[in-house]
Amino acid sequence: MVSEIIYEFFCRPILDPSVRGYNLVNTATYAAILILVSVFVIYPFLRRSNVKMNFRFMLSLLPYVIFGSAFRVLNDIGIFEKTCNPFTYSFYTFTPGIWFLTAALALGGIALAGKLARDENSFYRYFGATGILAAAPVVIYEFTIFGEWAGFLAVLAAAAAITFATKAIVELKYRGFFTDRLNMLVVAGQVLDGSATYVATEVFTCGEQHPLSALI
Repeated sequence: MVSEIIYEFFCRPILDPSVRGYNLVNTATYAAILILVSVFVIYPFLRRSNVKMNFRFMLSLLPYVIFGSAFRVLNDIGIFEKTCNPFTYSFYTFTPGIWFLTAALALGGIALAGKLARDENSFYRYFGATGILAAAPVVIYEFTIFGEWAGFLAVLAAAAAITFATKAIVELKYRGFFTDRLNMLVVAGQVLDGSATYVATEVFTCGEQHPLSALI
């Protein structure tokens, strides 16, 4: 019974391309794991490392997010096989494993930057540089085989237009809200994700993987 539940809600969405990648059960489980890992592992580690959750840290973290997203694409194009076995390396090339790998890489980058940095400025440089070194080979390779440049540019243009329109509208009532550049980064990130999803599903007829998004 337990094995059947695990297969149906966790393994089948990974192995069977005819099934949506996420359902309410695995989404709730992954969210719970994320919360637990954040509360009991990531946040305590950041506090011990004296890391400030500010714009510069988030900007330095961006290459790691790009690494996770880009590395997952390698699985989508068939370079790595999908498996439900967490003891195989390919499990960590797609969701949810890729984000465990990305988190481990980011925490390692923080630890390395903490050892090498002499001050706060150099910490951000070392941390960001480590992420760039990890992400750059993957991104460069994917750009060499990428062909849908019109879609790519459409996503960037839409994200930029919506972000600046949002900024203009919000500041009509809340002046100075975007003085903290972290707010701008958060909005831009969400808009970019939404723009990419819209173009992928509406222009290239890709399927929406998340149940709540698909319902909307």
